[in-house]
Amino acid sequence: MKKIITAIVAGIGACVGIIPHCEGAVESDYSFDDLLRAIAIVESSGDPKAFNKKESAAGLYQIRPIYLKDVNRILGYQRYKLADRYNPEKARDIVTVYLMHYGYGKGIEAMARIHNGGPRGWKKKFTLVYWQKIKEVLNDLH
Repeated sequence: MKKIITAIVAGIGACVGIIPHCEGAVESDYSFDDLLRAIAIVESSGDPKAFNKKESAAGLYQIRPIYLKDVNRILGYQRYKLADRYNPEKARDIVTVYLMHYGYGKGIEAMARIHNGGPRGWKKKFTLVYWQKIKEVLNDLH
């Protein structure tokens, strides 16, 4: 039941543009919007047409096909297509659904690491380097 509610909330939030503020002891200075801007800078230098051939990652957030497939699974239907990764608004919605689903109740650091390392990315050591990059950009944004 919790998964269904989380998916519905994430989907509604993405559809109507409700972007939550993420809470966390040290992270409270940063909003979810700040995190998305930082991810876009780290992943693609803000280029919505960016493509990484090696990983088939595309767009501002360098969304891989498996990430997109998972978002459609979370939503329960095929809402997004691979081409949507190049559309900044749709890409933002895709990332929002993914992070609200897997990062529900977690802070900015965990969400950044989930984006980089998958659903359990916040537990993986290799995502700490990614988090440091995100943190540097977040600090530059403020």
